[in-house]
Amino acid sequence: MTTTNHNPYLKGNFAPISDEVSVDDLPVTGTLPPELNGRYLRVGPNPTGPDETGRGHHWFVGRGMVHGIRLRDGRAEWYRNRFVHGDVPEESPNTNILAQGGRLLALVEGGGAPVSIAPDLNRMATWDADGALQDGFTAHPKIDPTTGEMHSVNYLIRPGAQHLRYVVLDATGKATHTAELPVCGVPMVHDMAMTATRVVVLDLPVTLSTDAVDRLKAGTPQHGDALPMRWNEEHPSRVGVLPRGGTADQLTWIDAPRCYVFHVLNAYDAPDGSIVMDVVRHDTVFRDVFRGPADALPALARWTIDPNRGTVREQIVSDHSVEWPRINPDRVGHPHRYGWFGAVGPDGLRLSGDIDRDLGGSFQPGPLVKLDTTTGETTTHHFGPGRATQEPTFVARPGAESEDDGWILSVVHDGNTNRGELVVLDAADITAAPVARVRLPRRVPFGFHGNWIADNEIGA
Repeated sequence: MTTTNHNPYLKGNFAPISDEVSVDDLPVTGTLPPELNGRYLRVGPNPTGPDETGRGHHWFVGRGMVHGIRLRDGRAEWYRNRFVHGDVPEESPNTNILAQGGRLLALVEGGGAPVSIAPDLNRMATWDADGALQDGFTAHPKIDPTTGEMHSVNYLIRPGAQHLRYVVLDATGKATHTAELPVCGVPMVHDMAMTATRVVVLDLPVTLSTDAVDRLKAGTPQHGDALPMRWNEEHPSRVGVLPRGGTADQLTWIDAPRCYVFHVLNAYDAPDGSIVMDVVRHDTVFRDVFRGPADALPALARWTIDPNRGTVREQIVSDHSVEWPRINPDRVGHPHRYGWFGAVGPDGLRLSGDIDRDLGGSFQPGPLVKLDTTTGETTTHHFGPGRATQEPTFVARPGAESEDDGWILSVVHDGNTNRGELVVLDAADITAAPVARVRLPRRVPFGFHGNWIADNEIGA
């Protein structure tokens, strides 16, 4: 496949792979916990043709490809990668994959419906919750750990769109609530937050660029136009608070720090009625660099949202540059202590001099970071020279009594061998040597999100 060598997101381990493989009986170093019975699944963009890899290419677009590693009874049974496709080939979510209502769902934002994927990764079909998601979904819904209820805030990448759509699905995948939330300028709403009682909507200054849309229609795209979203100095930075299951007339907008947030670690209700919300903030994105989020280094911040006073107070939590935040999923919407992250920045994996410069130092993957939000203590797991990870996933140990009693799973890219590994760490002590390493038959391109899906979540 011919690619544009000047685009950093088409080189090194950002570059796509062209084929699908299935490999059984993967080599394991160490001992896989026998309690890990399920699949570790990741998805990311894998552009395949000139329309996707040309001058306008942006890291966030391209056909989705799912990578799966099947673990059972202490063995790594298989690795498989498959292109994601719905009922038509154009339906190819590339951003997240999770389980809901017994289904594996690949997700994307901006207008695409989820795609349901069979446990063996070999059968796929579009799934729109009986029409509730026909106008698209989000890459980052929030799932209540007690009820299994899923909350999402969705937007359309479409000129003239004037609202977000708040959708609630029950534990079976049935839509139980929808509400339109009016906004202006088609903001890019990548994530949201949920507490035990409320939902927080992010309306931040990255919006649809009509100039980029016009260039795409004319067939004259510039760098990054495939995702026609840009930093917008005229757009406000605000958060919206509404009750879970609420409607637009219950929505309260509050001015927020001027920045962009791709990912929320977690949020919860404080005793005084405020909301504590930990976010990864970027000072700007898509203002200076258009092919990816490389304007500047991100930072973890704590926002204390006081709806009664109409204020958001910000505190920078750590001086580490991190992204892809994850918590113990049992703490979603409730007070948390620990977060696990992929570190990013100039100390990450160096693929080449060109990529170092073009990425602007902000999205070069690196080590894994654990942060104690109570004490501020940070610990790091370095995977070795030329080795880097992205998003970690926490899996609780059966019968766990403490928040960090479990394992961290993540895919590590080895730039020395150009192959990937699934690495299992002790979540309570990530500085220790890996519990196990599963050697994969190929590299897994730097992508976006994934999850551990236990067998009992999908009945297989």
